[in-house]
Amino acid sequence: MQQEEEKEKYQDSQEEEKTSEEREEEEEESMPDSESDDDSKKELIVGIVPAPEAASDLSNKLSNDLSNLLQDYVDDAYTWKVEVVVDSYVGIEEDADKTMQHAQRIAKQKEWDYTVAITDIPLFKDNEFLVAEVDDSEAIAQISFPALGIAPLYKRVRSSTLQLISEMHHGTSDDVRDNEQKRIDDLPKAKRRELHSLNSRELIKRGPQKKLLPISRVVTDDNEDTAVRYCARPKGNGYFRVTTGMVRANHPWQVISTFKSVVAIAFATGAYALIFPTVWMLADHYTLTRAITLMVISYCAMTSWIILAHGLWEKKSDSPDQRSLIKLHNYSTLFTIGLGVAVYYFILLACFLIAVFLFIPPDLLESEDGIGREAGFGYYVYLSWLVTSLATVIGAIGAGLEDEETVLKGTYGYRQRKRKEYLQEQEKEKEKKEED
Repeated sequence: MQQEEEKEKYQDSQEEEKTSEEREEEEEESMPDSESDDDSKKELIVGIVPAPEAASDLSNKLSNDLSNLLQDYVDDAYTWKVEVVVDSYVGIEEDADKTMQHAQRIAKQKEWDYTVAITDIPLFKDNEFLVAEVDDSEAIAQISFPALGIAPLYKRVRSSTLQLISEMHHGTSDDVRDNEQKRIDDLPKAKRRELHSLNSRELIKRGPQKKLLPISRVVTDDNEDTAVRYCARPKGNGYFRVTTGMVRANHPWQVISTFKSVVAIAFATGAYALIFPTVWMLADHYTLTRAITLMVISYCAMTSWIILAHGLWEKKSDSPDQRSLIKLHNYSTLFTIGLGVAVYYFILLACFLIAVFLFIPPDLLESEDGIGREAGFGYYVYLSWLVTSLATVIGAIGAGLEDEETVLKGTYGYRQRKRKEYLQEQEKEKEKKEED
């Protein structure tokens, strides 16, 4: 009897499993085929034309995320394909109109539906800092990513690209933007958080920067053509945004790889000086004011010498249109080299902090031939600080002897290097004309 009952239970369980499997199969059959739906949708192609290096790195990362986000944010009635074509012209042209025209030529060749050029050049229009621009009649847009600020850069470029494509796809009029805002508000909260943009008229997400560093949306109507500009206002905001963005694009933290030989010379010189009691006594008698002054002098000396020795400071132009650009490039140079030297200084300080414990016997340091008192940890830090400042002055001389091409590659991004080469060529042509 027990065996028969067990058999019946087993058969019942098998039947239940079969019915559950059949139910699952029925549910799967009743579910819409998403792949077939996608196949039936029309495909739109978005082309991204970035400048080399920093802009192209962002664009390659952006292309992986953009296809799905375009369906959520712009239009889910289409499938979206994203293509990237890196172009050096976008990285050197400072005229915003010429960049748009060049991107339009590429778009026609590639047969793209929408095109976004991403440059690391600061752009101006009507004497204003241009963050982004869209021409919905030609389906062309551009972003000057230095004007987006220093961080978090990828999220800002992504939000900006989505916004510009939305304006090209749907239109720029107030009624269209209002309808788009309603659609955005109806999106699930999870998707709205993922998009990092909650307004149909804003380039980047809301936050404290909206009030502190605003980006204004300006609609310009020229006969039948409509264009939208996003500008950094007032001018102080524009200078801050663009300068910090340009510094980030230059990667100032790479200065150590450029000046590794200078670091080695400065460290060797400072380490040798550590064995002499004179340096110990100087550290014991230097006041805090004197030590800070020495640090500031050594820091400024190295920063200034690198800029002047390699001709990185641009001369003033007689052209009013170029004055703001030259000022921006000089600001970015100063902050780039300054940050690089700061990284250099603190690495050297860390090296000397280790060296003072290794090279100086505590008994000898505290003897009558040394400082004649007990030396605590604070004294060792103070001594390391003093030697770092002295070694930085010596390092400044070595930095001036570095090859100019090496300095440019280590302290400038693609944009600044190409601009520097262009200015050098102009200077040579001017000299030839004067000789003739």
